[in-house]
Amino acid sequence: MKSNFWLRIIAPALILVLGIVLYFTVGFNKSLELSGYHLIEVNIQETEISEAVDKINTVLENKDLDIKDYYLEKDGYGDVIAIKFTTNSENATELENTIQSELMASFGYDANSLIEETFVKVSGFIAPESMSLTFAGCGLAILIGLVGIFVYVALRHSVANAFSIVLSVILDTLLMISLTLICRLPITTHYGIAIVGTAIFSIILNTLFYSKLVENSKEEALNKATNEEVIKVTQQNFAHTLILIALTCLIAIGAFAFYNLSTSISLALGFIAAVYTSQLFVPHLWAMAYRKRIKVKKENKEEIKE
Repeated sequence: MKSNFWLRIIAPALILVLGIVLYFTVGFNKSLELSGYHLIEVNIQETEISEAVDKINTVLENKDLDIKDYYLEKDGYGDVIAIKFTTNSENATELENTIQSELMASFGYDANSLIEETFVKVSGFIAPESMSLTFAGCGLAILIGLVGIFVYVALRHSVANAFSIVLSVILDTLLMISLTLICRLPITTHYGIAIVGTAIFSIILNTLFYSKLVENSKEEALNKATNEEVIKVTQQNFAHTLILIALTCLIAIGAFAFYNLSTSISLALGFIAAVYTSQLFVPHLWAMAYRKRIKVKKENKEEIKE
């Protein structure tokens, strides 16, 4: 029983606490899309890529900056090496101007040439506005879904069960975010898919289970059952529900992995969290909600008799 308690309560709590600690100490994986960044773009012309990288590294070494990403792209004049970086410098503008001047000199570009001066670009701070909108949209979508499910279950069954679904969905989503932080997965603009996907998976899982519990005519038999028996039936119903949607989820994750691997891993972690809670945590919520509903029914019947 103690081991079940640790698995049911302590393990999710530790994951959430560790996620919160990581968020407030190192940021959300120091994601550039979430924290913003500076950008250097160098058109290397006829220079070999390896030689160009060496020149850029020579200029950037000993500078007050933290290089986050190197990648190659093209523009109308040829190959371009782009570098994303962050800096703690109090005078970022001066740093950017210094870098641009030194790169121009290193590659032999003429700063007075209207064309060559465009070969080295150092952008100012790029704010993460799009990511803020993405996460706001995700939060709104989940909120609308939760309100709809809550109203439906509260009217059809009970407020206690409605709260169980909402709490379960919130828990699964927070666990997914915490696991992403713990695994140090990179965050991109596609991360909203993992958040909404986990919430949808959890909503479907709980709603299908709820429908099965209501419609399988076991409620009368469960009225006299012990709390552990109610929990056991709940776990079995969740297990049956998981089989129905597991293959669909695996196919969806597999397909998305070819497009954005880190987000697919986060989505998989969210599904794992939902499966975990559906077997070790949520059944106890449902059992408590069910007991409360039966108690209210009995009290109402006694009042009618009187």
